[in-house]
Amino acid sequence: MKKLSILLTIAIFATIGCDKLMKDETILVDDPELQAFSEGLNTDVGLSKKSINALNDALNRHGKDGKHRRDPAFLWKVSAEMQGKLSNEEKERLFGWMDDNNVPYLYGGGMDAKARRGPGGDRGGMDLRAVFAVLDEAQRESLKSIMDSYRGQMEEVMKKAKDGTIDREAAKAELEALEATMRAEIEALLTDEQRQKLEDMQAGMKQKMEEMRQAAHDAMVSALEMTPDQESGLETINNESGEAQRGLIEKARAEDMSREDLQDALKQLIADRNSKIEALFSDKQIEIIKIYTALGMQYSKHCGDKRGDKGGNTGGSR
Repeated sequence: MKKLSILLTIAIFATIGCDKLMKDETILVDDPELQAFSEGLNTDVGLSKKSINALNDALNRHGKDGKHRRDPAFLWKVSAEMQGKLSNEEKERLFGWMDDNNVPYLYGGGMDAKARRGPGGDRGGMDLRAVFAVLDEAQRESLKSIMDSYRGQMEEVMKKAKDGTIDREAAKAELEALEATMRAEIEALLTDEQRQKLEDMQAGMKQKMEEMRQAAHDAMVSALEMTPDQESGLETINNESGEAQRGLIEKARAEDMSREDLQDALKQLIADRNSKIEALFSDKQIEIIKIYTALGMQYSKHCGDKRGDKGGNTGGSR
């Protein structure tokens, strides 16, 4: 009887294969951060065991050993795979979650200010973390004193603007003057050697960020199999959208637009941009874009966006 049992087991394995028997087991992600990402996505959207296994398998292959923090192509690779693995019902729930949250396609892909800024910010300002790194202990104490002093002065100006003692334009002028004076005092702390070291650090950071942006863009082009016309078309859409957003913000300041009206106008800009993107790409490409966008949002939500500028949640535009 024991021999018969062994033969029966062998016959079952030969008939349906090991893989078939293992399908009921859920694949786990090696990385705790990615496991939290997978579990959070499943909680928010709801996936079948087959889809969870497909997702976790892709996360393990493309994000193992922390690669997801270094590889801009990470989420694009996962999204392209999941486009063919998720059921239509799962896609509807995932895309419905996006619609409910009014998410712009390619979220984090060059649209947000964080992705566009360089080491010194949009206005070429001072990176205080880099400054702090080159100072000695005595200089750091001086820096803290300067920051505390100007923080109090700026808070006083903002308090006056809030209670109506001064108007918005006057407050803006005072804050800009205080910022310029503060920057000059901080720069005066630096020795010539420290200034050169700071310039070298910022140049290196800028080059690295540009390389990461280019790598993210290339990953998007590869995942979507974009044509040159689609590349230039997306760049045009992003430029037009950026200009429209800046124009709206200026209008809101000039006309003292209410927060509700501003939010409605921004939602319309997002909807217009999404519509233009849908017209530019094929149905399959749009599904990959939407999956990528949703996964980027989910990663930020469940992993605290720990990748920052290093991760795959970039790459929507150059």
